Amino acid sequence: MTVLLLDLGNSRWKMARAEGAELGPVISGEYTDIKVLRAAVARESEQVGDIWLASVADTQTTRSVAAAVAGVCALPMRQVASTDRMPNLVSGYRRPEQLGVDRLLAMVAARARTGRALCVVDAGTAVTIDFVDAQGSHLGGFILPGIRLFRECLLANTAIPRTSHVDRQALLGRDTATAVALGARYAVSGIVERFTTGSAALFPGQVVEIFVGGGDAAHFMELLPQPCIKLDHLVLQGLAVMAAGGDG
Repeated sequence: MTVLLLDLGNSRWKMARAEGAELGPVISGEYTDIKVLRAAVARESEQVGDIWLASVADTQTTRSVAAAVAGVCALPMRQVASTDRMPNLVSGYRRPEQLGVDRLLAMVAARARTGRALCVVDAGTAVTIDFVDAQGSHLGGFILPGIRLFRECLLANTAIPRTSHVDRQALLGRDTATAVALGARYAVSGIVERFTTGSAALFPGQVVEIFVGGGDAAHFMELLPQPCIKLDHLVLQGLAVMAAGGDG
């Protein structure tokens, strides 16, 4: 059955149709232009069985989007929550409702592609890093500012000059902008390396699959332990797996 998937992120929405666990072309847009969203839903909802939605947006935004969708089509809509049972994955949070549904679905997407221990890096507005063992138990993870947020937070609270030129080939920062940019990137890669192959390795003696997604994935790939697997649209991919009944 074909389904329509909606991912409401921190700053943008994404939408795609899925047949089984396979995604079609992804459409995205800003929350400020609800007309674009309505037009996309009207176009993409033809011959669709139902709608699956995941949101980390605020309550008002989520309700506005849901109302806009309902105003265009009368398809049943299921909103996935952090407390829902996830295919092949058990949340590691002491209070499961506190774990972002985007992180859970990113892990679901990765689990559908490997039976090994894994690490998922989702590099968007924030960067989330999560670790899952080969049995599907989520061990926990980290949340860091994304590259732009890291820079803005630092510059807003210091007298560091707001220069923008970054040496993309540098190993070490030899100007301020490059030092700041590399700091954000190495903070993420250092955590991943420490807990996959370093002194605090969570899975000693095991091969760990590393999946990287999000709009800034390319900034981190070359610094992470290799090999890394780029997996675009992690939340939509996870929704597709759930809508297909947990089959990757």
